[in-house]
Amino acid sequence: MSANNWISGKYSVAIWTWALFSLIGFAMWAIRDIRYFALFECIGTSELIARSIVIKHPSTRQLVRRLIQVFVGGMLLIMVSLIFCVNFQFIEIFFDYQAAVVTGAFIQLVIARLIIPFIFGNAFCSRACWDGAVFEAINGLAHCSKPTPRKPWLAWSYLLLLIIISIVIVHIATNPATDDALRRKWIIGENLFIWAVGFALSFVLGSRAYCRMLCPFLTISSQLYRFSFLKITPIKSADCINCNKCNKTCPMLIDVHKSVVKKSKIDNNTCILCERCVSACPKGVLDVTYKHAE
Repeated sequence: MSANNWISGKYSVAIWTWALFSLIGFAMWAIRDIRYFALFECIGTSELIARSIVIKHPSTRQLVRRLIQVFVGGMLLIMVSLIFCVNFQFIEIFFDYQAAVVTGAFIQLVIARLIIPFIFGNAFCSRACWDGAVFEAINGLAHCSKPTPRKPWLAWSYLLLLIIISIVIVHIATNPATDDALRRKWIIGENLFIWAVGFALSFVLGSRAYCRMLCPFLTISSQLYRFSFLKITPIKSADCINCNKCNKTCPMLIDVHKSVVKKSKIDNNTCILCERCVSACPKGVLDVTYKHAE
């Protein structure tokens, strides 16, 4: 296989993804310590292997993505959060700020939600988020006849509420960022709360309701989605048979078919690059690429 096929051909997304995460890993090693290099190198290598497998075996796309999401998300939650005591949840940014420290939540905000979105959009949500992995596993148990589209005012209100809650907690109780034992309890409690709320909401708002309607990180990274290099793109619009399976399978309620008809990239800023529409299309009309729509 030629080097050009890897760098600019069908393996280009896989190899450039690995290269980007390796670069981030080296930068974090220089700024913090080698554990962050190991973390990002592991994520990049996992994505390289996953995308390479899917190229050879397209039917495994969702299985491989889910396995990567469970692996990476589980590593972030269990090893990094519970063992190393680094909390990646949004509210921790403000706990840390008020304790004058910088840990995982701020790093996730900067890297996963402000830098990486320029390349991968909101892909963290479908490939690394542990909460998302749980929701994908349990949302199949919930049934909603009429899913509700995202309401920006609700998402921003929830984000503001979390900031207010962090300030109140710090002033009336102990800041979790100042005590490792308390931080671990907060990590467990906060995630259990999010899972419970997300599962309950899925009955009335549809699958991945917490992600679509409330997730503060998505609220932030979605503002940069328009600049994303990689997007779900119609590569063979002429082959579309109007079966509408792309729309039916989208957990974020995006009108994918409309973009196919218009021969344009999916520019909805809540797209999480889960590639369910890609997998659902019987004609292979869609793909994740940096190339123009056709």
